[in-house]
Amino acid sequence: MLKYNVFKNFILTILILSLSYGNANSFSHDKLKKGLKKIEKGINKELNKSSKSKNSESASSKEVKSSDCGKNKKIIYYKNTDKYLRAIGPEKLKSKKAIFSNFSFVSQTPGKNYVVEYVFDPNGKVTTTNLESCKVVNYTWSFKGRGGEDGDIKVYLGNEKGNDLEMVIGLSNSRYYKNKIRFHRKGQITNCYNYQNPQCNQFIAETSLVGFRDLKNNKSYSDLKNDYLTKVASIKKKKEQERLEKQKQMEAKAKAREESERAYREKQEREQREREERAKKQREYNNSPEGILLSSYQNYMLIKGFYETRKQYKIKYVNSQQFSTAKSQIKAIENTITKKNKVDSDKVWSKASEWYKKNWASTMELYKSTGTYTQKAAGTVKLYLMSLNSTYNKIVKGGASAPKKDF
Repeated sequence: MLKYNVFKNFILTILILSLSYGNANSFSHDKLKKGLKKIEKGINKELNKSSKSKNSESASSKEVKSSDCGKNKKIIYYKNTDKYLRAIGPEKLKSKKAIFSNFSFVSQTPGKNYVVEYVFDPNGKVTTTNLESCKVVNYTWSFKGRGGEDGDIKVYLGNEKGNDLEMVIGLSNSRYYKNKIRFHRKGQITNCYNYQNPQCNQFIAETSLVGFRDLKNNKSYSDLKNDYLTKVASIKKKKEQERLEKQKQMEAKAKAREESERAYREKQEREQREREERAKKQREYNNSPEGILLSSYQNYMLIKGFYETRKQYKIKYVNSQQFSTAKSQIKAIENTITKKNKVDSDKVWSKASEWYKKNWASTMELYKSTGTYTQKAAGTVKLYLMSLNSTYNKIVKGGASAPKKDF
C-alpha cells in the first residue's frame, strides 16, 4: 500500500510540473485528460502488482481470486430484456437504497470481453468482481447528495482514507446517461464539471451498463418476468373478483331497491283501494237513511251552536227565525226517516253528539265566550242551513218541485 501511494504521488507531481512548464497562462482540457489517463493507468498497473504481494492486507482494496465467481450468478443483460424491464428491473424502484439492496450492476468497458459486477452493501461497502478473472476489489461508497435524478444513481467511491471518485450509474430510464457508468475524479467543487478548471470534477472514464443481477433471489429475467406476470394476473383476478363482488352488491342493492319500490307501490295501491273502499262505504252510508239522519243532526247541532254564540247580539250568525225553521225541519226529517226505516234515532243522535264534542265544542265555546263574529264563520253556518234545508226538501217534501202556475 505504501508503494502504491508513493507511485501515485510521484505521477501527480510529474503531471502538475509538466503542465505548469508547458504554458503558464492556460490549462488545456486535452492535457488534463491525458494526464488523468496516465494516472489511472499507472494506478491500475501498480494496483495489479500490489494485489499479488502477500504483504498487501488492506480491507478496502484487497483483491481476492475466486474459482467460480460467476458460475451460479444469473446475470441479466439489458439486450435480452423486453417491455417488462421497468416493471421488474432496478428501474421499478424509486428508492436508491432499495435498488442497491435488491440489485447488483454489471458493466463492460468498450472493446473488452469481460464484465465487472458491482455489489453495493448497505453498510457502505462495494464489491467489484471481474466475472472472467474472478478478481475482487472492495471499496467504500456513499451517496452523493440525494443520489441523483430518476434513472441516475450518484455515489462516491474510495477507501478508508476518503472518497476520491464520483460514480454515476445511468439506468435504462436515465435522461442523460442511459445504460452508462461514468467516473470522475472528485474535485473541490461538488457539482462542477468544467474540465478546464482543476478544482472541478474531472472525467476519467465511461463504461457501459450491460446488465444487473437479482440479489434477493438470484432469479433469471424469465423467472422475474413470470413472477411479475403471475402477480399481475393475481392482482387482475383479485380486481375482477372485487369488480364482480361490487357488481353483485350493486345488483343486490338494485334488486332490494326495486323490491322496496314494488312493496311501496303495492302499499300505496292497497291504501288507495282502502281509501276508495272507505269513501265508497261512506258515500253509501251518507246516502242511507241513517247517514242522512246523522248528517242532518250534525247540521242542526252546528246551526244551534252558532245561534247560541251570538243570540244576544244585534248581528247574529243565526237569527231566531232561521233557528226555528231549522228546528222544525230536523224534527220532520227525523219523523220521516224513522217511520219508513228501521233507524234508532237515539243512537244516531248520540253518534252526532260525539262528533260535535270532538270537532266543534271547544270552538263554539270560544265563539260564545268572546262574542267573536267573522265572515268565515258566517259563511260556514250559511252552508249548514242550506244543507239542512236541502235534506228537508228531499226527504220530507219529496225533492224540488217545479214552480206552480200563478197566472
